[in-house]
Amino acid sequence: MPLGRPAPASGRDRPRLHRGPGRLPLRDRAGDEGIAAERGLARTLSLPQAIGLGITIVVGSGLLIVPGLAYASVGSAAVYVWILDAALVFPLLVIFAYLGARYPSAGGIAGFVGAAFGRRGGAATEVLLLGTFGLGIPAISITGASYFAELVGGGTGATAAATFALLALSGAVNVLGTRVSGRMQQLLAVVLVLLLAGAAVAALLAGGGHGGHYASPVHVHTWRVAASAIGVVFFAYTGWEMLSFTAEEYRNPRRDFPLAIAGSFLAVLGLYLLVAFAVQSTLTREEARHSRAPVGAMLGVSLGGGSGRFVAAVGVLIIGANLVGAVWAASRLVFASAREGLLPHVLTSISGRSVPAVSVVATSVGFSAIAVAHFLHVVSLQTLLRLAGQNFFILYGLSVVAFLRLTDRLSYRLFGLAALAVTVVAMGTFGWTLLYPAALLALGAVAAAWVRPRAAEAEPA
Repeated sequence: MPLGRPAPASGRDRPRLHRGPGRLPLRDRAGDEGIAAERGLARTLSLPQAIGLGITIVVGSGLLIVPGLAYASVGSAAVYVWILDAALVFPLLVIFAYLGARYPSAGGIAGFVGAAFGRRGGAATEVLLLGTFGLGIPAISITGASYFAELVGGGTGATAAATFALLALSGAVNVLGTRVSGRMQQLLAVVLVLLLAGAAVAALLAGGGHGGHYASPVHVHTWRVAASAIGVVFFAYTGWEMLSFTAEEYRNPRRDFPLAIAGSFLAVLGLYLLVAFAVQSTLTREEARHSRAPVGAMLGVSLGGGSGRFVAAVGVLIIGANLVGAVWAASRLVFASAREGLLPHVLTSISGRSVPAVSVVATSVGFSAIAVAHFLHVVSLQTLLRLAGQNFFILYGLSVVAFLRLTDRLSYRLFGLAALAVTVVAMGTFGWTLLYPAALLALGAVAAAWVRPRAAEAEPA
């Protein structure tokens, strides 16, 4: 079965579906739209859990660093950079919400592209996704482990041990099922928002009597200055693409997926603006420029010497939440790829909890192998982050192209073209490293000609 499974639509925006070989008929259950119940993934993800998952997937360790980088770059205009980037990412999120509601699938973005361009396009995107997650998620675990090492005062050995422990813990949580992991993500999202927002408010209250350097009023010149730091902050707004891989498990994806995108976006935007404003209201520009942990420096205003350990502990918590969501998304991609025949059939096995447990374990082991390569100095953390980051921009672009293919409305297409322009401009800065995603796309397109989708349903483990 191709990855894209459309929910019914009506009117002029009814998507055009290009059916690939071996497509099975849909069998909807209890009126839920767009999900074939026979595939084995339980539809247990509620809207509050999905919003929590969106928050924890997007809010990463960059929030502890990027506000300082932006402030050091453009001074008091920095808070406006976060608003500009939110405006730039908004069209992309609208498109994700549209596609996720109509094509809910464990294949996520690959499902969107497969629905628009058939099996070869879907397979090419699957391989690109595998090559992207395979680098980016181990990098996230290494970053979180470095926070843990700082917290306990350890060195490289502590970082390595914490890396593998975080990956193993993330896999174990996901094996427990979507009910457990969904509730955990909801709880973690609440804790993270309260911790970071509370820290920002505490710093603002404590710094208010020390001559805070507040952002200047909005005027044309300020916004022009802020635009020069757009690239610095945009990375903080990536992550929602991972939410698309969970759409097959929503109770009502047509209704809840767009609401999950909207709810998590508003929560993340509010948190980002509060933290960014607190950083530039309690630190001078020079202090931000020379601080490796600006949020920690901000907290020094109210917490004194204990701020470093607090930031390290929050960093570990943020990365842990990130990894649970990332392994969730990546394991569904592996499951969907196996269901399509690109990966071994054993990866389609479903546990008694309706979880692709074998895919979860295989995903965690694969990420651990990349982490081993890093600690053996085969590949640097910077390389992992750079290649994964550029691939996410390309995947955004592919989603927009799929959207343009699947909609007939002129207004929608104009909206999609505007969103595509954003990704094209970003990709123009990547250079020779574009050879990596190009090779992955070519490999997937070739593989599609040699494998056939498995019509057999996933068997419970």
